[in-house]
Amino acid sequence: MPDTLTTILECSDCGLVQRAGLAGTRRALRCGRCDGDLPGGPVVQRRLAACATAGAALLLLIAFQEPVFDMHLAGRFATAGLLSGPRVLVARGLPELALVVVSTLLLAPLAHLSILSLSLVGSWLRAPRRFLFLPLGLLESTRHWSMGDVYLLGALVCYVRLRDWGRVEIGSAVAALIALRLVTIAADKALDPSELWQRIPWTRPAARADARRAVPYVACAWCKLVNAAAEGEPCARCGRTLRARKRNSLARTGALLLTAGCLTVPANALPVMEMIRFGRFETDTIYSGVVELVHHDLWGLAIVIFVASIVIPLIKVVVLGLLLWTTSQQRTGYLLLRTRAFRFVHYVGRWSMVDVFAVTLLVSLVHVGVLASVLPRYGAVAFCAVVVLTMWATDAFDPRLMWDAAGQNGPEKQRRLR
Repeated sequence: MPDTLTTILECSDCGLVQRAGLAGTRRALRCGRCDGDLPGGPVVQRRLAACATAGAALLLLIAFQEPVFDMHLAGRFATAGLLSGPRVLVARGLPELALVVVSTLLLAPLAHLSILSLSLVGSWLRAPRRFLFLPLGLLESTRHWSMGDVYLLGALVCYVRLRDWGRVEIGSAVAALIALRLVTIAADKALDPSELWQRIPWTRPAARADARRAVPYVACAWCKLVNAAAEGEPCARCGRTLRARKRNSLARTGALLLTAGCLTVPANALPVMEMIRFGRFETDTIYSGVVELVHHDLWGLAIVIFVASIVIPLIKVVVLGLLLWTTSQQRTGYLLLRTRAFRFVHYVGRWSMVDVFAVTLLVSLVHVGVLASVLPRYGAVAFCAVVVLTMWATDAFDPRLMWDAAGQNGPEKQRRLR
């Protein structure tokens, strides 16, 4: 077992291997070189995490049972819930768009809460370590792909655009989603996966070099344990194959980024929906939606949507392209700035789904035939593909390669830890 007072950690952003004290700390650990987040730090508060997880599960159930909006239009009543939009999308021949919406609103949050529950139960019951391997390793991914907060912003856009169409009433699901987001944040803050990993026994000592030969430190991508082992050997704690860096990171990032860049043109040029409003036919692109918000003097919301739906996707493609090029060319300058740019892209990428959620709500609420209807179009599919592909590209890119190319990592940098 490792020393309980200090442990050796690797920064996932710059690859620096460093020692950090963990005993009883309640502060987040930061990298000494790039100021990135390090695994471990806050003490697990299991009672608070259990209460918050149970409350989040209840709120998720309420959110899917209650309506998001009720609308009175042309003498007819329509209601829209979280699953109403995906059902309409499937009926309109866009099942791929419905799958993304269901995955981000239902499957990812449900998986996240399930993992939190399994981790707490396994910790309390001192379950075998294999019981915790799969859920703990997926916790961060399910958190990143849960987009209830982004859906709320899309609901706000939908509400503003429908006020001139008829009487719109906000349903209980909106309050449930707001409360769900707050309670989920509390659960995530109270439960640190690194502390739970440390409770799992493992047989071989990690982060200690062999006295007869120099063995590099390799961090496990799954449980974050820094092993004094060669790449390709099993992790001492979870048994997964050790990889010093993400496999084929630059090639996979380049392929995903090239595809996203090609889809950017139809995503912005093609209409995301067609509207029939009191006998008048209109097509709506992402940009025209921003213009309509400006015509309603909603400058703040128009700026938010313009940034989230137009600026951020372009920034992601450009920034990731620059990071990919500078890394492949082994550029050594502005490493800290490039690392911070990568963190920014990783954080803001999910917020581009605002327009997708707004279209989903609109098509589920407005369907009164030739009098008033909203029909989804393939521009929404192309735009959703751009968002998903750029998020995958961000996940595929390994920022540690930037520091490797500049000669900032390697055995000589780790020698002082032995």
